[in-house]
This record gives sequence, C-alpha cells and structure tokens, in this order.
Amino acid sequence: MISKRFWIGLGLLALLAAGYFGYRRWTQPIRSTWELIPSDALVVMESPVLQDTVSKKARLGQMTLRYTPVFHEAVQALDQFVWTPLDTADALRFLRRKPIWYSLHRIARDKLDFLFYIPIRTAEDRALVDRLLKPDADRFRVLAHPYQGERIRELLTVGNQSLGSFLVLDDFLVGSPSTLLIESVVRRIHQPFAETPLQRADVKLVRPHTLGGMYIRSSVLESLLTTPVSQTTDWQTRSLRAFLPTEIKTQFRASANRTHLIGTSREDIGTQTALARLFAGQTPGRIGCGALVPESATSLFHIGLTDGMRFGEALTPFINSEEDPTFRQGRRKLRPLLQKNAANVYRFVGSEIALVRLDAPSSERRLVLLIRSENPEKLSDRYQLASFLLNGSKAVSSARPFLKHNLTRITTPDLPAYLFGGLFRGFPTSWVTQEGPYLVIANSQEVMQEYLQALRDEQVWTANRRQSELLSQTLRPAHFTVFTRFDRAGESMSANWPLAWQRLLNHDETTLDNVENLVYQSSYSRDHIYSTIAVGRTTRRASEAVFNRVFLQKKIEFNAPPTSTPFVLGDFVGGTGYLWAIDNIRQFVQITPEGEKQILPALDGPVRSSLVPVNYLDNGRLQYAFTTDRSLYFADPANGLVKFSSVRLPEGLDPSTLRAVRHPSLLLLAGHRDGSVYGFSKAEKRFTRQFAVNASGEGRPPFQAVSRRQALTVLSVQKEGRVFLWYENGTRATGFPVDLKAEMVGPAFIDSGSPATLTTITQQGELVRIGEDGQEADRTQLYRPIRRGSFRLLLEEGQTDYLLLRATDTEIAVLDQNGRQLFEVRSLISGQTTIRYHALDAGLKIISVKSGTFTTLYDLAGHPIGDRPIPALYPVTLQYSASRNKLFVYGSSEKAVQVWSIKLR
Repeated sequence: MISKRFWIGLGLLALLAAGYFGYRRWTQPIRSTWELIPSDALVVMESPVLQDTVSKKARLGQMTLRYTPVFHEAVQALDQFVWTPLDTADALRFLRRKPIWYSLHRIARDKLDFLFYIPIRTAEDRALVDRLLKPDADRFRVLAHPYQGERIRELLTVGNQSLGSFLVLDDFLVGSPSTLLIESVVRRIHQPFAETPLQRADVKLVRPHTLGGMYIRSSVLESLLTTPVSQTTDWQTRSLRAFLPTEIKTQFRASANRTHLIGTSREDIGTQTALARLFAGQTPGRIGCGALVPESATSLFHIGLTDGMRFGEALTPFINSEEDPTFRQGRRKLRPLLQKNAANVYRFVGSEIALVRLDAPSSERRLVLLIRSENPEKLSDRYQLASFLLNGSKAVSSARPFLKHNLTRITTPDLPAYLFGGLFRGFPTSWVTQEGPYLVIANSQEVMQEYLQALRDEQVWTANRRQSELLSQTLRPAHFTVFTRFDRAGESMSANWPLAWQRLLNHDETTLDNVENLVYQSSYSRDHIYSTIAVGRTTRRASEAVFNRVFLQKKIEFNAPPTSTPFVLGDFVGGTGYLWAIDNIRQFVQITPEGEKQILPALDGPVRSSLVPVNYLDNGRLQYAFTTDRSLYFADPANGLVKFSSVRLPEGLDPSTLRAVRHPSLLLLAGHRDGSVYGFSKAEKRFTRQFAVNASGEGRPPFQAVSRRQALTVLSVQKEGRVFLWYENGTRATGFPVDLKAEMVGPAFIDSGSPATLTTITQQGELVRIGEDGQEADRTQLYRPIRRGSFRLLLEEGQTDYLLLRATDTEIAVLDQNGRQLFEVRSLISGQTTIRYHALDAGLKIISVKSGTFTTLYDLAGHPIGDRPIPALYPVTLQYSASRNKLFVYGSSEKAVQVWSIKLR
C-alpha cells in the first residue's frame, strides 16, 4: 500500500513538473536569442542599426558600425540572402530597426562563417518570409531537406548559385551561407534546457543609446594576440595578453566627432589578481606624452600611474607570475633598488610610462621608452645603477652629444624589462637621454637620433590637431592603453593571425583599410576590469580606396647594377623569405627581409634561367638550380648561408630553358638550339641528349614537358615547322615529327587529355591542331589586320596553360585559345618588349608587358593592374598572397632591388 502511494505521489510530482515547464515554455512571450546560438560561437553580435545604409559622404568622414571589421563581414552574409530575392523597399521594411543578432563559427580549420537571427514579430514580417519561401521562379528556387524534425531550406539562383540556407521558426528566421551551421542551430533548439554561461549572466549586448554590442570569446583573443610558435616570438603581443580580460562583452557608440567608435565593457577580474594588485590605489590618467610621440609611431603602450612606489612594490609578484624565469633571477640582483629606502628606483617614477614603437620598413623593432619623473636626473642615475648590478661596471659608456642632448649608452640587455615588466623587452642596448620631465630610452643609437630629429622638427602627435583631439577627448583615462596605427602595422599584425581570420577579413573592399587607429584601454579595480575599445580614423578617407594602387613596399640599394630580376624564396614581405640577386660584377647577393645583404661566391656570368627547386643533395631540404651561359648551379641554403656547386653545360644548350621534371633518372631538362632536349642525371651529374631530333634545324623555345598517365611527354618545335613528340624513354611518338611546311616563331602546347591534342600556330597565323597520332586535325587561318605581324603561342610560365599572341614591333594583341582577341597594347618600344603570361594562386591570371624600362600588368580582359607602370630593367617576378589579397612585384632598377605591392579587388 505504501509502495503504491509512493509511486502515485512520484507520478503526480513528475506530471506537475512537466506541466510547469510546459506552461513556462508555452507562455514564454519571446524566445531568447541565446537559446538559438550554438555554444561554439567565437563572436556574438547584436545591432538594430547595422543594416542601415550609409551615405558616401558619411563613409569618407565618419566611422560607422557597418564598415567596421567583423560587423561588415556579418552584414554582408545577411545582405546576400535578403537583398537579392526581395526588392529594395521590402528588404528595408524587413530589416529596419530590428535587433538582429549574428554569431561567428568555425566550419573548417581555415574557414569561418556567420549565422544571423532575424526576429519575426508582425504579420508583415511573416508575409515577407513567405516571399523568401516562394521567390520568383524565373530567378530563384528553394530546396528543402528534413533534419531532426525541422525543414532546412536553401535559396539558389537559377544558375545554381547558393545565396544561403535558412530555417523558419515561429519567432525567428535563422540564416547562414553554410548549411552545416543551420544544422547546429537545429541541434541547439532540441536542447531547450542547456544553458550557456552567457545566459546565466543575463547578458544584454545592446543597451540604450548604443549602436551595437559584441561578445568575444577568450580563445579568439588568444589566437589573435599570441604569436605562433613557429615564428619569432613577439614579446609585446605575448605580454599584452596579461593585461586583457579573458572575454569581452562590449557596447559600441559613436565618438563626439564621429571619427571613432567607442566600445565599453565591465568584466570580472577573474584570475588576474596579480594584475589587480599592480594597479591597486592607482588613479587612471590620460596620455600626457603626446608632445613626445613622433608621427612615425606605429604603436604605443602606455601605463598611467599616481604612485610609483606602490607600482614598483606590486611589480615583483607580477613578474614572478610569468612563465619565463629569466626576469625572476634578474629581480634578485636588483634588490638594493627595490627595497623601501632612498635608493629605490620607483621613488622617481612619475605619472606615466610609455613604450613607442617607430615605423620600420621591415620587422625590425625600433623602440623608445618614455618615463615621466619629477627628477629625471635621479631616475637616470638609478637606471645606470641597475645596469651595474646586472652587468658590472663596464656596462655604461661616457655621454655623447647630439642635438643639445647627452646620449649615454648602456649595454645591459633588456634592462627596461627587468625594471618595469616583460612588456618592455626589445632593448639589446639602451641609449639614454632626458627631454623635459621625461627619461628617454631608445634601443639603438640610430633610433635615438631619428627620434630627437622628429622632436626638433615638431613632427609629433600634438602638432596634428585631430591626433591631439583623439588623445585629449576620444580616449578615456586608463591604467593601461595599447594604441596601434593599423594602416602602418596592419600588414605585420594580420600576418600572425590564424589563416581562417585572415581569409575572413582580407577580402575585396576589406574594412581593414577603413581602420587607421585601433586602441584598447583598461582600468583595473579589485573586482572588475573596465575596458574600452576605440576603432576609427584621424585622417579623412580619400574618395578612392587604395585598391589597384602601386606602392613601393621595399627598396634595397646596391653598389653595382643588378643583371637580372631578383629571385624570391618564401614570403619575403612577410619576413620569412629571402631575395637572391646578382650584380654586374657577378656577385651573388642574399637579401633578408630586414634589408641586410650577404655577399656570396661570384658566378661565371649573368643568370639566364629562372630559379628551379630540386632535391639534388638528398639532405632533407630543397636546393635551387639556375644557369649562366656556361654552367648549371645548385644553391643549397642552410642556416642563413648558401653553398654552391656547379656543372659545365654542353655546347649549344639554351640556358634559358631549364626546367624541373618528374622522371625516374632525370632531375632537370634543358633545350638545345637545334630543338632536341637534354636531361640532367643526378647519378651522373651531367647533361646528356635524351630527346634527339632527326633533322638539322633551329629550335623554337620553350619546349614543353608534361606528365601524362604517370609518364613524361616532351614536345618541341623547330623554326622550319617540324613538330617533335617524345615519350619518357626517349622514343619519338608514331607519326612524328610532323612537318607543317610553314615557318614558326613560337612553341607548341600539348594538353593532358587522353588522347592528347597538340596546338601550335604558324608565323602567318594558321592555328593548327594535331592528334597524338601525328595526324592534322584542324587548321584555321586567323585574322591578320597587318601584314608584318607574326603569331606565336604564349605559354604560361608554369606551362599549365596558353594563349595566342599577335605581335609587331610596336603592338601586340592577346588572343584566346580560339583566336578571339582579348585586348591590344600599342605604342611599345621596338626591340625592347617582353610579354609573359602568369597563372597565380586563386585563379589569378596576368599578362606582364615589359617595354623599355617599364612593365605594365593586365588581366585577361585587358584592364591594367596597378595605376601606373612599374619601373624595372628586367622582366618582373610576381607573387600573390591570397590571405592579404595583394600582388607583390619584384624588379630591379639601376642600383636597387625593389618590391612593389598592389591591393587587388
């Protein structure tokens, strides 16, 4: 009986609980957006104004939320989905003043994508959603598939271009470019009682008088601020992490002058108790050293204080909390300066400490440390005493005069970091002087001299009205400030980001170009971190963006003129590669990204070929082969040095035709002047004739070597019109050579099909296609508007594609593979013109036309790439960075190697 009553009571309790939760869910007026957002969101955003259109005038003079990084990419995902199927008026009615949410998720190791959540509140909203479900059938179609009881739909154009997938709920329209993300939303819906930490905190991203809100996970901050292990450690970015909260929930508003967006937030102090103690009792202050910050500053790290002694006492536990033990040991040697007595160094530290990083053409760190003091002479004495304690009496040299300042050299490495924390690394030596109430410390004599010249010429922030307004009005008083001139530091900063973030933000018309100033500020109490983010510009944007503009990225001066285009190895601009150049006294020069030159052994003549990577020595790394008129060279780079070995070339070999090849016994191929092809054997270490012609004549380079059916096929043409085809073992294909009985000025091309088709063109413009059996399949006479013009095939530099070329002394016309004209270039210099065809990453195809000492780049529609020709004595080398969306052009001038960059659309 008791058991029966127990089970009845238990059943009634379960029924009541189910009824209660069911009633709560049924009567809930509006579902929280957090209930839909998958828990792996990296960034969550909300804004009622992000979808508003912005006038061109406002874009040029103001910083708007729509054209801010990440916000812009989010609204683009929404615009593609909504604005394409709906007309303008309906789209505006559907989106205007709605609190629309966005979340960013990882869908692959190197790809991120957005979800957007549009609330459905009125009957008009439902009618517009119905139009998305049943769009114009002449333009769009909707596919649907069931998933865990819900219907996921995909909107496509009639050409099968996907505009996004979406899910229609009673109160939300959820959409995304990725179907996988929509499926993750469905799984989240089916976990109604699963809560995120954000739900428990009752987070509101948008508050009254704010434009929008953003939540950023701690893992995102860490990935963007932590330098990868494989790269040189940037101590500034690593130490910066210590001053940031583990996550940020910030609300954005416009600054008073509309040039910046200001985001503010308050976060729990969490585990950063050492940081809280560092600023305990310190009142935040504004940046007061604007008159000492040069215009050439790339970034500024600023600490605001009111009590130097108290700050110094808290520094020891703060430094001891670091993983690096080096500074803990150094602090023990500095104990006489850290104790509470008259010798304490922090007694003379005033209201601010600022680290200025100056602009540099490379990754070189050019640093200046500013320490305000009521008695800078005493502070300088304590600084020198610290060097004695760490490095002995020989650490300080006598003072040297420069521009009415006395410069003292101190050779103790990283002395500012020992005294003021790991943020101030990067000082192998210290050059010390005084300027007003500030002690000034530079990390080299050249940096100090350039800095003092900038002060003398008044090229400082306070001399710039808008920059001065930013410091005095827009930025808030704070304990810690990081200021970055993103237009100067953005390239090096974004190069360290994960590939997924680079691809998300470095796109056509990227909003990174809209950011000049990027500032993070924070103030610390015992319980909270008060953070501020400022994004904007202090200079008015030009009416045209920098797309398609040619900029000189680097220029390395030479003592003697280069004799060829420099060879580029790796990502030279990104700081992880080298340039190799040869001057007219045959010196082989290796150039580092920092501009340092290393002279290597001389060659026996100018370089004639391109640089070909090969595995010649079997030592676990690649070697690079190239030719002069007389020799084949192998360059073996290791540990910043290059070792050479060379082999004599056979008589008559054309050194400009060197190519790597996949072959059981051959490493390289090169063409002979009679049209035959020689192979270089790694075992014999010499060239021998592998593919021989059977008739005298003159070869028309370049030959072509392709892998077909996992075997090598080689194709060569003679001037007299004979076409030769060989297989891997050196035997000629049946039916070859084919005699076209016409003069040739260019090569032939064989595709990789089975059977293959050979294509070539005679000097008079007969386009000829030949089967693999040697039978002529088609012959077409192309249009010849001028009699003196000649035709030839223009092979892509990697021999993966071809175009047709019609040329005279002063004009060229580029044709497609069927002979239709793509574009013309006229007024070329006779006898000084070189045309090349480049197929780069991401499907980018470029024609380079060098005429005289200038090179112009064209796309295949004939549109110039770059706003002006690029000066170069030799044909240029091109390198495309998909992550940065930039084309880099390497060339040589009279006495310099130059690297140009073009931002592409």
